[in-house]
Amino acid sequence: NGSPRMRRQYFDLAISQLFPAYIGILRDYLHVVDQRNQLLKSEYSPSEKKSWDARFAQSLCALYPYRKKYLQLLNQELCGAYKEISENTRNLKINYVPVLRNAFGLMPEIIEQHLQTLEPREKQWQRCLVGAHLDDYSFRIEDFGMRARASQGQKRIAVIILKMIQAQLIESNTGIRPVILFDDVFAELDYVHGEKIKALCNNNYQIFVASPKEDVRQIFGNLQVIRLGSGL
Repeated sequence: NGSPRMRRQYFDLAISQLFPAYIGILRDYLHVVDQRNQLLKSEYSPSEKKSWDARFAQSLCALYPYRKKYLQLLNQELCGAYKEISENTRNLKINYVPVLRNAFGLMPEIIEQHLQTLEPREKQWQRCLVGAHLDDYSFRIEDFGMRARASQGQKRIAVIILKMIQAQLIESNTGIRPVILFDDVFAELDYVHGEKIKALCNNNYQIFVASPKEDVRQIFGNLQVIRLGSGL
C-alpha cells in the first residue's frame, strides 16, 4: 500500500543499506533532475538542453544497476519463502515498474533520444517526465498485483517475509546483523502460519513488534513486553 513515492523511499533506503555507494549516486541523480527541471522552466539553448540530457542519461544509467541487482537478490529468496510459509504454490515477486520501457537495459544514447522526443511535453509541464524518481515497485502473485487482489493475510505474510529476507541480505553482504521492527503485521495470523514465521526468524535477530494486542506472544512465546499509554 502507500504511494509510489513511499515505495521508492523504502527501497532506496533498503538498497543503500546493502550497497552504500548507492546513496551518493542517488543524490547525484536527484541533483541532475532538479537542475534539469530548472532548465525546463526557463528559456534555454539547444546546447544547454543537450548537455543536461546527457548528464541525466548518464546518472540514470549509473543508478539503475543497483536497483536491478537488489531486486534480483530479493526475488531469488522471496518466492521460495512465500510458498513455504503461505502454503501457496503461486510465485511472489517484486516487479520494477519504470516509466521508460525496458529501463534497465537502456544505454545513455537511447535515453537521450527519448528525451528529445519528450521535449515538447517536458517543456509544457516544465519538469522531467521520465526517470528513476518516477518509477514504482509492484508486489505480484503470478500475474496479478497484491494491492488490488490479495487478502489481508497474504499481504501481512508478504511484508513479514520481505523484512526477514532484507535482514538476511544485509547480514550476508555486510556482516551486520540488523534490528528488525514490525508495526502490527502479525495481527490475525493463525497458529500454523505463526509457527512458520517464527522458524523463518530463527531467533537470529533482535525483533521489536508494535501491536495493540498481545496475540503476537502466541507466535514468539515468552517476549519482553513494554506497555505504552497516553502516547508515551
